[in-house]
Amino acid sequence: MPFNNQFLTCVLLIALLAACSDQEASREPSEVGQVDITEVLRLGDEAAGDTVLFSRITNLAVNSRGDIIVEEARRPSIRVFNSEGAYVSDVGGMGQGPGEYRYTWGVVVGSADSVYVWEVYTDRVMVYDPHDFSFVRHVTVEDDGIKGAVGIIGIGEAGWIMPIQARPFQPGHDGKMTVHEDADFEIRKVDLDGDYGQEIIATVRDNEMIYHVFEESGGFTIHGVPYARNAAWAMGPNDMLYYGWGDAIQISVANVDGSIQTRIYHEHDPVFITDAEAEAAAQDMVNEQHEKLLAARGLHETKPAFKTFVVDEAGNVWVKLSSIENATTADWLILDMESEVVGIAALPINVTLKMIRNGRAYGTEQQNGEDIMVVVYEIT
Repeated sequence: MPFNNQFLTCVLLIALLAACSDQEASREPSEVGQVDITEVLRLGDEAAGDTVLFSRITNLAVNSRGDIIVEEARRPSIRVFNSEGAYVSDVGGMGQGPGEYRYTWGVVVGSADSVYVWEVYTDRVMVYDPHDFSFVRHVTVEDDGIKGAVGIIGIGEAGWIMPIQARPFQPGHDGKMTVHEDADFEIRKVDLDGDYGQEIIATVRDNEMIYHVFEESGGFTIHGVPYARNAAWAMGPNDMLYYGWGDAIQISVANVDGSIQTRIYHEHDPVFITDAEAEAAAQDMVNEQHEKLLAARGLHETKPAFKTFVVDEAGNVWVKLSSIENATTADWLILDMESEVVGIAALPINVTLKMIRNGRAYGTEQQNGEDIMVVVYEIT
C-alpha cells in the first residue's frame, strides 16, 4: 500500500512538574520542554496514491497487535489493517445474515482482542474472533421502547459500558409525535446477556440539537446547532470511565460501579465566535425553517470549551480545545488525574485523535466536513 513519506512533526509541550518546599509550584512557559510527535502512517490519502479509500469514518479501535480497525458509517463497513497499513480482513459485512449488519455505531476491542460492534437497527452487540475476525455470536441488548442503547464505549470484566438514551421523539396520547424532554445519556453497564438493569454509572447531557415537531402533520425533524456543546466519553486504564460535556473543561472519572473517583477540571479562556464565523454558520442552515428555529433558540457567543477528548494509558486526558478563527492547528491540553497540566500537543485542526495505545496516537483527518483518512502518530 502506498505510504505518505512526508512525515508531519507536531510539537508536544510537556510541562515538568516540580515542588517548591512542601508545595507544588506552577511552571512558567519558559520552563516547558518539547517532545516531537511524528506521523508514521496514513491511510486513505488518494492524493498520495493510496488505493484504500474511506467514505465516512466514525470509529477506530486498535488491538494488542497494533491492528487498526476502521468503522465506516456510509457503506457501512469495518475493515482491519495491520500496524504497517496493509489490509488484513473485513469484520463482518453489510447484510442481514449471521455476522452481518445494516448500520453500525461503535467498535471496541476487549482485553483479549475480541472485537465488539454495535448494530443499530437490531439493538445487537456483534462479537468477532480476536484472531481471524470471524463472527462468533450476537447479543440483543434490552430496549424498553422508550430508552435504548445508542452505542458502545468499552468492555470490562462484567460487561459492556454503553450509553442509554430515550428516543428524542415519543408518540403522544393523540398518536402524534412529541419531543421527549429528558433525553440525556445514561451510561450503564450491560451484562453479557444484554441486560442493563437500573444501575446508572453516569449521566451526561444530551448533544445540543434542535428537535422539532410540526403541529399540523405531527411529523418531526432534527437540526444541528452551530458550535454545539456535545457529550464526550472514553474508557481509561483499569476500567475507568471518563465523561464530560463540551461547555466546560470538567471531566468526571468513575469506576464501573458508579462511584466517582475524581473530577478533572481546568479553567479556560473562552474563544468568541466572530461575525464572519457566525455568517458562515448561517449559510450552512439547511432551510428557512432551520434558520427560524435556531434564531428562536439563540446563537452561542463562544465556541465550546472542548470538542472531544481521549485518554492515554497513564490515565491522562487529552482534550481538544476550540481554536480561533482561521487557525490551522488545534491545541490538545493534557491533564492528569490531579487536574495538573502535563502537556500541550499542537495538531492540525482537522485531525481528531480517537485513541492512544502502545505509544501511538490514532486519529482521523477530515476533508470537506467528513473524516476520510486515518492518521497515526508515534509519541516519543
